[in-house]
Order: sequence, then C-alpha cells, then structure tokens
Amino acid sequence: MITDKDLEILYYITPPKYRGVLDGEGDPLSLENLNKEEHLEELLLKSSLNDLIAAIIKVFKNKYANPLPIWSGIVDYEIKTKKESSKRKDIKKIQFDFQYGVKNDFGGNTEYLDNLIIEFSIPSQIVKSIVKTNLQGKSFTENEQNDKTTFIISNSPITKIEVTPTTFHLFIDKNSFIDYGQ
Repeated sequence: MITDKDLEILYYITPPKYRGVLDGEGDPLSLENLNKEEHLEELLLKSSLNDLIAAIIKVFKNKYANPLPIWSGIVDYEIKTKKESSKRKDIKKIQFDFQYGVKNDFGGNTEYLDNLIIEFSIPSQIVKSIVKTNLQGKSFTENEQNDKTTFIISNSPITKIEVTPTTFHLFIDKNSFIDYGQ
C-alpha cells in the first residue's frame, strides 16, 4: 500500500541555491530524498495496478507533483531509441508525454508532464471506480461513450482522465507546473 507519507517526496522543492551546483555544497537533504524516492519507486513497482493508478491520481489531483520518480520507478527507458517500456508485467504499454513550454525558476524553457498513457495487459472493469474514488473532493463531470469514460476535472492540475477497460489516460494542465529543481 502506498501511503500519503510515501508520496510526500514528490512535492519536495530543491532550494534554488542548491540547484545546478557542480562544485560546492549540494542540498543537505539530497541523500535522504534519494532514499525516499527509491523507496517510492520500489512501492510503485510492486504495488497492485489499482494502487498505482490511485497514487497517480492522488499526487496530481490537488497540486502538480514531480513526475520523475514515478517515471523512473515504472519505466525502462532506452536512450538510443527513446523508447519507453514498462517494468511491470501488468502494464502492456506506457508513455509519459513530456513537453517543453513552461519556464523553470531561472527563466529557462523546461519540460512538464503533459499526459500519461497506460495500457493494461489484462482488461480491468474497475478502473472507472478507482478514478471516481480518488477524485473525491474535486468537482468533475463524467461522460460515457461506448467503452470510454471521460472525466473532466475542475480546479485541478488534472484536466481530464479517459479510461477504457484496457487504458488509463491522464492529462495535465501545463499552467499547474511547479519547478521542483534537481
């Protein structure tokens, strides 16, 4: 089970004085934070698919979270081909769509998580209820058409979630981006 405490690391903001430091003093919390990120990555890899989806919704529901520990926890990335594949057997295909178009705290153009697509190895009939349960506290509309259910969320970094029995697709509002630093 992934707890709120496990997810707190996704909101840690590296103080500006420690960002991009090649020589000199680094963030004194970097080792502790690395351990927390590795623990979360392990949880994300070993949790049930339902818990993974619930955690993803939970971390982006109220505030843009740092997506990199999630990405590195469940994605194998081939640098030469830029191909992403899942580290999990229950995920057939996964794609984190990072886009340029937001400014970091130093004014540079940087990437944010625009959307995330997960295709399941085995169809699931409860994805829709997982989404509804984890959107509690947010105002949203639900539209069902054929096999696809679309949730439009108000006042959230998540603008929309589309689910089918075999897919989960989460869309992020780029205006919610927070620069957590490196």
